[in-house]
Amino acid sequence: MSKDNIKKYRDKIDLIDKKILRLIQERASHAVSIGKLKSKISPKSSFYKPDRETKILRNIIKSNEKGILPDTKIRAIYKELISGCLSLEEVLKIAYLGPEGTHSEAAVHNQFGSQVERMPSKTIDDVFFQVIHDEVNIGVVPVENSSEGVINTTLNCLADSEDINIIGEIYLDIDHQLAAGNKFDLKDAFAIASHPQALGQCSKWIERNIGNIKRLEMPSSAAAADYARENKNILCIVNSMAIEKYKLKLIKQNIQDFSENKTRFLVIGKHQIDATGKDKTSMLIQTPNTPGSLMGVLKPFDNRKINLSKIETRPSRGNINSHDFFIDCEGHIKDKKLSLAVKEIVETGAIVRNFGSYPEYI
Repeated sequence: MSKDNIKKYRDKIDLIDKKILRLIQERASHAVSIGKLKSKISPKSSFYKPDRETKILRNIIKSNEKGILPDTKIRAIYKELISGCLSLEEVLKIAYLGPEGTHSEAAVHNQFGSQVERMPSKTIDDVFFQVIHDEVNIGVVPVENSSEGVINTTLNCLADSEDINIIGEIYLDIDHQLAAGNKFDLKDAFAIASHPQALGQCSKWIERNIGNIKRLEMPSSAAAADYARENKNILCIVNSMAIEKYKLKLIKQNIQDFSENKTRFLVIGKHQIDATGKDKTSMLIQTPNTPGSLMGVLKPFDNRKINLSKIETRPSRGNINSHDFFIDCEGHIKDKKLSLAVKEIVETGAIVRNFGSYPEYI
């Protein structure tokens, strides 16, 4: 009887799968038709539209209130579906901070699915260089970590690159996995290798579970994965993608000391993004180094109840008598209240550079 019941449900799944396949193919054909129309209207523009994609995801997740699959699973399925449909029109080339198997590559996969060409770069500067010189369509760079703080190189590259826009953001949970190239007891481990940040973010777990073991600092967690693969009895701290890429043995999952560790990445490109109704704007505001400068920047936002999600202050590299304020705020630059706030700031004598308006991460 139980076998008959199982077959009944499997037969239903088979019928549903056929319907899903038909609808997927129908969706793909409509995407291709839209692509042909876009080519006639604007032949040189990219088919990738993060504002449109964001609206699709928001509508789907809003409709998932009573679904068994959680929003995160639905998002992953639709990201892959959108990636597959887009690849019929254009295979995106995306530069990211390499090497392969790092959290930066995981961020690219999280945002763009598997149907893109991922291009590892040696430095953050190189990612910007490739986008500026049209060697790739898009770049993905880390900008801040919840435990380590802001990444100054990214802010410097934004300040120095006038032709670049921020077109999106990605928040990635940083989960650290303990792995090795061969199976052995932890007491027989010779050393543990990883990037210094990963070693630091797992230091309490290491001390509690392994004790006083030699720690090998590597230029990246991917380099640690490669080292552990080539050397016996070496542990490494890596992400799940690296375990698969380097064919490592998983020893222990999620050994990070803090479960809420996240890294924020920026998606950079050359085009501007239309408003979606729930957006962010990033900008650089340069003011004279005088008393009250910060208040002059903050007051227009406060008067209009515009939330600031980040503000980073530093002396200006180009003018020692000025201060630079890197600001992330809610809203699109074309929103009336934000544009009025920026206008008021400019009237105080400050210089404002808009890095881009883009959809809030979903």
